[in-house]
Amino acid sequence: MIQRQRASALHLTMGLTHALMLFCATLSQAGTIMVDLGVEQGPMNHRANGYLVSIEPDEPSMEFILPLKPTSFRGNAGYVFKNYDRLKQAGVTEFQLTLGLVFKDLPLQIFDINQIGQEGTYEPWLAHVDRIIDQVADRQLAVLWDIYNEPDLATLPINENERLKEGWRLAYRRIKHRIPGAQVVGPSISRYRLLKPFLEWSQEHNVFPDVVAYHEYDDPSNVPALVEDLRSYLKERGLARPISVNEILGQETWTLAGYTVGVIAAYERANIMSAMRSCWPDPQDMSRDRVENTCDNPTLDGLLYVDRQSKRPGWHIYKAYAEMEGVRLYTMTDSPKLHALASLDKASGTLQLLLGKYEDYSTADTTVVLKNASRAFSVGQGKRLHLCAEQIPDTGSGPLASTVVTLDRTLPLEDKDISFTLPQFYHSDAYRVRISPGFGCNSRD
Repeated sequence: MIQRQRASALHLTMGLTHALMLFCATLSQAGTIMVDLGVEQGPMNHRANGYLVSIEPDEPSMEFILPLKPTSFRGNAGYVFKNYDRLKQAGVTEFQLTLGLVFKDLPLQIFDINQIGQEGTYEPWLAHVDRIIDQVADRQLAVLWDIYNEPDLATLPINENERLKEGWRLAYRRIKHRIPGAQVVGPSISRYRLLKPFLEWSQEHNVFPDVVAYHEYDDPSNVPALVEDLRSYLKERGLARPISVNEILGQETWTLAGYTVGVIAAYERANIMSAMRSCWPDPQDMSRDRVENTCDNPTLDGLLYVDRQSKRPGWHIYKAYAEMEGVRLYTMTDSPKLHALASLDKASGTLQLLLGKYEDYSTADTTVVLKNASRAFSVGQGKRLHLCAEQIPDTGSGPLASTVVTLDRTLPLEDKDISFTLPQFYHSDAYRVRISPGFGCNSRD
């Protein structure tokens, strides 16, 4: 059965690849996105709609948070305790509580993991773990226990550090003993390539994480290979574990509109448990000491400008992502620098696309081809099929008040396939496209 399924999937992929090549040759334009409305790939789960620490109990306003429909949040105890109720109200269902980092902050209840096991004692570390467990139990919070953050960046990296390994073992067992059924996340290492040595050690010592987590800031085109490699690795060892990439988007790319779309699309397609947006020093910092950092301010990991009020392109991208409902559709592009995510809400007959490009300096048009459109759209007498396309221009780290409507018109449904060209789709821009019966751009909300 499995072999037949794989053969069928390979045949389908080859057929769709051939179809895309034919469309590209026919249209003679660089930048072609194909969406097959006849091929569904499961529900839209919004697995990439997670956030990291950049929120306070009174900032930003809920008007900036609710439209994004956040699904997961990761932070140390101070951030989780302060914001738990507010984020639950906003829709967050997964909270990863981090116990130790590579620095100390008493008000935020952060333990410096470099201090674990100093002078041969682990009591201060275990006392910290117990204090956090007590507070979680008293408040009856539902959290996942993220023991370390980037322990490979400790003074002596974890894969070479017996004290850190023992600290993990002790914390793991203390959590499991005191909270039956507790789920441990980790090791939340800073790069995928550093993950497997720790996993091998943790399996040997019976302290393997319940959710395997790592950070990755690589090109989104490489995301599927890394996730599949990890799944194969776990399967070979007889393990079934959810995967969380609990920091995504690197310091050089987190402000780029098109790149952000590529990363979101890649992790949504990967069908992992969750992915959280990282926070970084803000290039728009104008403070005298340059201390402004999206990890330390309530800007939703930089989706808001440094004034805490203006939206950046990323905010509009995450909002568009949050509004994609229904089933995810098969997409293909003719360039690794061009990314697409598509959803179809069958109840309303609405197709939504989230598109992005980066490092693409071609001046040629970008064409969208909708295959098997007649299967999804049933446009009866007196009804219209309407196209609304909104550019999300890449303004770098600057603000963007609103998206730019570039297409607002009806579409003919004369054949089973539809194609149209997107104007003003430049090298690092993003696009939001909505196609539905009888809706103009002004009436979509």
